[in-house]
Amino acid sequence: MVTEEPGVPGPRHVDRGLADDDALLGDEDEEEYAPTPQDWPEEVLRPRTQVPPGPARPCWRCAFPVPSGTSVCPECLESARHLRLVGTRPQLDIRHGEGPPLRLGRHPVWARPEVATALRCEEDVSRCHATIRLAPDGTLWLTENPAGTSNGTYVNNERIPQGTRVPLHDGDVIGLGRRVALTVLLTDP
Repeated sequence: MVTEEPGVPGPRHVDRGLADDDALLGDEDEEEYAPTPQDWPEEVLRPRTQVPPGPARPCWRCAFPVPSGTSVCPECLESARHLRLVGTRPQLDIRHGEGPPLRLGRHPVWARPEVATALRCEEDVSRCHATIRLAPDGTLWLTENPAGTSNGTYVNNERIPQGTRVPLHDGDVIGLGRRVALTVLLTDP
C-alpha cells in the first residue's frame, strides 16, 4: 500500500503487517489458515491451575498463623524473617527478629534474660561477650564485644579479632569461648 504524507516528497511505502492479511484472504481461504488445536503449543493446551497457598506457619513471636509467602505477621506486625540460635551445651533455643541486637553473655541485665540464664555457669563466656544483629535487608552480623573477651569468639572454629563485625550465614556455628557452640538458623519468609 502506498500513501502520500503531507510535507514529504514522493510516495512512501507503509507496511501494515498482519493488519492487511484479513483483507487479502477471502472467505474461501479462511478455513485453510485457521489453526487447529493440534497446531497449538503444549503450553496453551495444558490446563492452567492455580497453586493454592501453602499452609500457614505460626509466627515466631506471637504464634499467630502467618500465611505462606507473607513477610509480616498480621497480628504482631513482626517480620517473618528471624534467626534461631540453638545450642546443646548449654540447652538453648532462642528466636530473634530484626531490630535491636541479640546480646550474648552471662550478665543478667546486659544479655537477653534467657541467654544469661543458660550461660550463667559457663565460665569461658564473658559477661558481655558478643551481639548478633539481623538487618532489615536479611544480612546477619556477629560482633564481638569491643573490649574483647577472655576466651574469644569463633565462627566455624575460626577466631574473630576483638571487636570485629563478621557476617553470619545459615548453618554457621558460633563459639563463645572453647566450650559453648551455638548453631545459627536463618528463616526467610
